[in-house]
Amino acid sequence: MSRPITWLQTARPHDLKIRAAFGNDLGNKMHDSVAWQAFQHYEKQGCESGHDVEHWKRAYSEMVRPLDCGVIVQNHRVCLTADASIFDDGMIEIYVEPRRLTLCGFDRNRTPIPPAPGEPATPRRDWIFRVYDFDVEVDPREVTARFNGPVLNIYLGKAGVRREVAAMAAAR
Repeated sequence: MSRPITWLQTARPHDLKIRAAFGNDLGNKMHDSVAWQAFQHYEKQGCESGHDVEHWKRAYSEMVRPLDCGVIVQNHRVCLTADASIFDDGMIEIYVEPRRLTLCGFDRNRTPIPPAPGEPATPRRDWIFRVYDFDVEVDPREVTARFNGPVLNIYLGKAGVRREVAAMAAAR
């Protein structure tokens, strides 16, 4: 289960939700999104069976991609700069694990299908994921993020650095 760390309100029409990635919350969301997209491919090909793996691989490659970003590794933190314009207005979730960061939001280029008249609205399932794997370990509790126009700046504390800085200050 992921637990929210920080809420940030922005000047952009996005809200950021930063989460430490615990349990299966991110994995379940990613699986549901890929399964939904794979089913879309299945339907487009006339519901012909026998192509499950092909549909799944195609859907995964469309929904989960590497995060295109600039990275600066400093002594005490890692700074990432990413273009958030690929995401639709609304919520962008930032999931942080010790060696991975995942941005999750809706694809700006995909319009949700409105429900048929008289049918209940269904939640969107077309999440897209952008993933960055770190060379160093970060502390999922030490994350801040903010927008600078369409650019999302993310600052992550390195794991163990806070303790080392506190120990050095106490030794002085």
